[in-house]
Amino acid sequence: MQTPTIMQEIKEEEKKFEKKTSRALLNIEDYHQQAKKTLPKMTYEFFRNGSDDQLTLIDNEQAFRRIKLRPKVLIDVSSHLTIDSISCKTQILNSTTTMSFPCMIAPAALHCLANREHGELATVRAAVACSTIMCVSINSSTRMELIADEYRRQIKENYPQSHSQLWLQLYVFRNRQLSQKLIERAEICGYKALIITVDRSAGSNRESDVRNDFSLPDGIDAANLIDENNITASAFRKLIVDSALSWKDLDWIRSITSLPLILKGILHPDDAREAARHGVQGIIVSNHGGRQLDTSQNTIDALPDIVKAVGDNNQMDVYIDGGIGRGTDILKAIALGAKAVLIGRPVLWGLAVDGERGVRNVLEILRKEFRVAMMLCGCQTIEDIRKNNLLVMNNNNMSKL
Repeated sequence: MQTPTIMQEIKEEEKKFEKKTSRALLNIEDYHQQAKKTLPKMTYEFFRNGSDDQLTLIDNEQAFRRIKLRPKVLIDVSSHLTIDSISCKTQILNSTTTMSFPCMIAPAALHCLANREHGELATVRAAVACSTIMCVSINSSTRMELIADEYRRQIKENYPQSHSQLWLQLYVFRNRQLSQKLIERAEICGYKALIITVDRSAGSNRESDVRNDFSLPDGIDAANLIDENNITASAFRKLIVDSALSWKDLDWIRSITSLPLILKGILHPDDAREAARHGVQGIIVSNHGGRQLDTSQNTIDALPDIVKAVGDNNQMDVYIDGGIGRGTDILKAIALGAKAVLIGRPVLWGLAVDGERGVRNVLEILRKEFRVAMMLCGCQTIEDIRKNNLLVMNNNNMSKL
C-alpha cells in the first residue's frame, strides 16, 4: 500500500475542512458571525456599523421581516425552476443585460481589508463564476484596471458563457477634471455603467470609527485615487464630498460619457421623478446601508412610493439595497417593483471568511433561497412574483399588494 504524500494529506485535510465549513455556514448570518470572529474589531466595525444610533441600519433589516408572504399553491413548479433555468434569470437596462438571478454585488470600499491577499480580485472572480454584476467602488483597494483585467481573464479562460458585467461607482469630485479622468478610465477598461452616489453631500457621524481611531493598514489604500505622482488617496478623500452637487451636474456627466447612468441614494419620490426627467437609466433606492443619515426611511418601505413615482417608465430601472439577508428578501423586493437588489456586507463577510469561495457561497446561498421561495410561492417566472399578489404589508392598515 502506497504511503500518502504530504500534499495528499494536505488535500484530504482541506476536503474535511470544506465539508465541515459547508455544514457550519448555511446562511448569510452564519458568514456574518464567522467574519466577526475573523476580522480585527476596527475593520469589522468599519464594515458593519452605521451612523449615529444606527437606527436606520437596524430598520433596514427588520423591515423585511415585517412584510409577510402569502403564497399561491397547486401550481406546477416541478420542472420550471432548475438552478440554471431562464425563470430565475432577470433582464435589466432595457433588456440589454442579463443576470443569473436578480442580485448584484453592491459597491463597497477596500475589499483588501476583508481579504488582504486578493481583495477585489477574489470578488470579481466570484461575480464572473456566478454570472452577476460587480459594482466596483471608486474607493476599491485594487485599481479598476486590474479588476477589469481579471474579469476578462476569467471570462476567457473559465466562464465564457457568463453574463457578468462590471459597473463603476463614482463620487463626483469638486475637481471635475479628476472625475472626468476616472470616467474615461472606466470606459477604456470596459465598464458597462456608471453608478453616481448622490446621498453623500456631507460626511456622516460614524462614532465607532472615531472610537477605534480607524486608519488604513500599510499597503492598503483607495488605489484608484492615487495618481501618477503617487499623491496619497487620503489627500484626494477631501475632494469626495461636494456639497454643491446638483441635478445640473448630471447634464455635465451625460455630456462626457455614453455609459448608462445609475443614481444611488434615492429615497424621495420627487427625486425619482426628477431622475426620470433627466433620462438616467436606473436608480438605486438606498440609504447608504445606514451609514449616512440616521433615522432616514428604510429602503424596502421607501420602495413602493418610488416605483409608483416612476410609473410605467420602462427606460429607467429601480433597484434596491440595504438589509437583504435572505432569498425571501429578494423575492419581496421584486414583488414590490424592484428589478434587482444589491448586496454589500454579505459579500464582505464571505470574502473575509473564505475569499473567492466565500463570496461564491454567499451568492449561491441567496440564489438557492430565492429559487426555493419562488417555488413555494407558486412562481414559475420572475414576472409571476410581481403579479401574484404575494405580500401583506404589516403597516397600520395591513394594506395588500
